[in-house]
Amino acid sequence: MSVQFRQIQLPENPSQRLPEKTKTAGSFAQKSKPNISEVKAGVLRGMAEIIADIEGDRADSITALEWTYCLWAKSQWDLKNPDRTREVSQAIWLVAQNNVRLKQQLLWRLALHYSHQLENPVSSNAPALDRALVECFADFANTATGTDALPVQIIKILTRDLPDYELAKLSWQYLKTPVELLGKAQLPASIPVVDRAGPHLAGIFAKNQVADLSGVEWLLRCLKEMPPAPQLAAVEELLVKISSDILKNQRPKLVEWVRDEYYPKLQLLSAPAQESLRRWIGGLNYSYFQKTIDLVARMLRLSDVEIKQLEERRDFWANYTDRLLRVRLLLPQSSVSAIGYQLPFDVDILPEDGAPPTEVCIFQLEGYCAIEFFRGTGAEIRLIKRTKESDRLLFVKKELSVKRIRKLGGEVHDRVFMWQSSCEKWLKQKKILPNEGTKSFQGMSQYYGKYDSTNGLRMPEPQEQKEREVLLKKWQKEMESLS
Repeated sequence: MSVQFRQIQLPENPSQRLPEKTKTAGSFAQKSKPNISEVKAGVLRGMAEIIADIEGDRADSITALEWTYCLWAKSQWDLKNPDRTREVSQAIWLVAQNNVRLKQQLLWRLALHYSHQLENPVSSNAPALDRALVECFADFANTATGTDALPVQIIKILTRDLPDYELAKLSWQYLKTPVELLGKAQLPASIPVVDRAGPHLAGIFAKNQVADLSGVEWLLRCLKEMPPAPQLAAVEELLVKISSDILKNQRPKLVEWVRDEYYPKLQLLSAPAQESLRRWIGGLNYSYFQKTIDLVARMLRLSDVEIKQLEERRDFWANYTDRLLRVRLLLPQSSVSAIGYQLPFDVDILPEDGAPPTEVCIFQLEGYCAIEFFRGTGAEIRLIKRTKESDRLLFVKKELSVKRIRKLGGEVHDRVFMWQSSCEKWLKQKKILPNEGTKSFQGMSQYYGKYDSTNGLRMPEPQEQKEREVLLKKWQKEMESLS
């Protein structure tokens, strides 16, 4: 896209009196040429008189309207006064140091001039500002301080190689979107280089390993500001480049946004980006489960045995994070009262139905929903085959009690002594496999936690297996009492 300028015709010596409320050139800060606004009756002097005031140190007597006229008509005046054009241009920039409105007009038009050159490098037709004023900008830039530093820096970027990348880096430095940055500098935000800066922002975010709240919020504002095609390119780059530690610090906010925006449009992404997004979502879902487990273990008055059981479940599912498509957490009111204020995500309330109090986590997997009962009688994991109806009941239905969930049936596995290897094989039969590349299970000893994709986890030794079978029979009787 290139910025197009419409030629305007201004009289060289407009000395006629203007009637009251005549429409004249006005706010330069909204378009590439002055708008038309109403002004009181007055005299618009010619270039000769205006320049005489500039050279005679009487710039205060030049009206805002006359400055607007001067900047637009100066290129014509230069043709007739080639020996004076540089001197007058330097004087105009000198006046601009103490004239905010004039300075803003000059910088605005200078940005448009360089933008035009970027888009049309072989064209000499850039009517936003005449050549002498452009050439004399360097003297002004050398003395720019305070609020002038940013617009000067941006204008200089427009003259360099890779201006879109340089603008993106400056955007990151100021934690402003490109549009916000140009707005802060009071420069035109509609120039094409602003849009082209967008795709670079994702790479800068990834390279700098941004994880603080202000940095994540900056990137999200940038993404929301981008047109569809650049936004897709930026998301693709994020997914490919940030493959690990995505949930560090404040990054879950980024994962949630990408999930909500692009998981329904997964087909738009490349295969590697799709796989990465699934890992992001799985990691986010697991983090909800993990934080809930940790809070329950820390904040409720549980026995050491109960805490150990919770930690074993937390560590076991850490090996399946890539498979977790969706999660729902349901807590009894007593647990919500104890820990709810510390949860950074939403949970649902489990109504009392006579069952022993327990927290429940529902994982949506590829072909099944896995339901974890944290504690109490049974404290099992339950697999229910996925259908539209089961998905609706488990993830949409508002009120789900412990008894209602158990009445849905499904297949059940215990959580008694050394349950992990048996559970891993049970899940494998349902084609629910650990994360790709898993060599050992988290939370298990080196001996029992060693994993390979063919044989799975090592089974308990004979003596341990006997102990497990005794406890398993006891658990099965407890489960019968729940049915």
